[in-house]
Amino acid sequence: MPCRYLLGEASALAEELVFEHFRLGPRFLRRLQYEVHFLKEDWPFPQEALAVLVRGEGPVTRYLDPYWILLPYGRPLPFGRAFLPALLLYIFTHELIHMVRFSCYEASYYMKSMEKWREERLVHQKTREILKDLSFLPGLFETLHYFDLIYEGGGSDAHLRIRV
Repeated sequence: MPCRYLLGEASALAEELVFEHFRLGPRFLRRLQYEVHFLKEDWPFPQEALAVLVRGEGPVTRYLDPYWILLPYGRPLPFGRAFLPALLLYIFTHELIHMVRFSCYEASYYMKSMEKWREERLVHQKTREILKDLSFLPGLFETLHYFDLIYEGGGSDAHLRIRV
């Protein structure tokens, strides 16, 4: 399967699930803009991060909230390729929840470190809640378990403890 197909399927399903969960209107949906980019050069973020959400800055209209989801290119994944659709669905759902929370002023993009960790844990719980009814998807149970270890285990070394 081409990567674009996987990205398109995962992002479309995540959008539908998140927007339905939060009951967002069409005006809000038009305001929220995001792009996905793979970073081929050095990954300037924590090595264990599988994705990073970056908010657009500068002369952007006040009616748009632009974001970029950055993914590391060519980095080993914590699972085999069979888990890629479930992993991408989790990542898109998680990052879309952040975007909604930032746009609705439920959280700030510019939080301090401890606040960011609390926000990550809260967003993980919301992601789990939204995805729980899709447990029939191959690899989703293992993907949720992997992120449970990270966010509920209290540390970023869960990728070293999990065996999938």
